[in-house]
Parts: sequence; structure tokens; C-alpha cells
Amino acid sequence: MKPYLYLTLLLFTTCGSLYAAPQKEDLIDIALEKAIEKNPNTLGMIQALNEANEKWLKEIDRALTKLETEMSPEQWKALQASQKAWLAYREKELEFQTAFYRKMQGTVWGPIGAEKRMERNRERALLLRGYTHSLSTSPGP
Repeated sequence: MKPYLYLTLLLFTTCGSLYAAPQKEDLIDIALEKAIEKNPNTLGMIQALNEANEKWLKEIDRALTKLETEMSPEQWKALQASQKAWLAYREKELEFQTAFYRKMQGTVWGPIGAEKRMERNRERALLLRGYTHSLSTSPGP
């Protein structure tokens, strides 16, 4: 009986995602795809991913600057603590990732490592951007 219950649950969760609105692609993601299409070799992919990573880092900075002006002092202090912890996590993860991929054989691991690094910054940028959006749509105090 349990397998049917799990199958039913899986079916309902999958169907819900099929009807969800598609997520609009970000301009940075679109530029990345175009750059990789233009130069799909290993070095081209790494360069494109590194460029996208730099854009995501700038997006993090832009969002933080905006949030500093729009948040209450308490919110800003909490975000600063969160950002500091996230930066420490990011650096430790990068140290591990570098050591991990350095041991792997094959050229595919260069782009994979660059993509993992970029994705970490992309996720943070989108999270911070979401906070700015929430503040701009909030009715206020």
C-alpha cells in the first residue's frame, strides 16, 4: 500500500510544478547562454561563466546598496550578519571546490567548477534581489 501512496504523492507534486508559471530568465543568464553558444569549447565556457559570475557579484553589490537605504537599521544589521556568514561559507566552499576539482581528470571539470562558483553567487544575488522586490512592494510601516 505504501508504494501507491508515495506514487500518488509524487504525481501530485509533479503535476503542480507542470502548471506553475515559467520563471522568466534573467538577462545575465541569457547573455551566458549566448556566449557559450558563440564559443562552446572548454576555454570559451569558462570565460563565459567567469563573466557571468562577475555580473552576479555586481548584482549582489547593487542589491546590498539598495537594501541598505531601504531597510530599517535592525533589518540592515541582521542582513550584514547574514552576508558576513554567507561570505565565510562561500570562501570555505570555494577552497573545498578547488581542492576537489583539482583531483578530477578531464577538461570538463574546469567549466563545471566555474559553473558551481557562479551558481553560488547567482543564488545569493537572486535572494537579495528578492528582498529588494519585497521591500518595494510592501505597503510600509
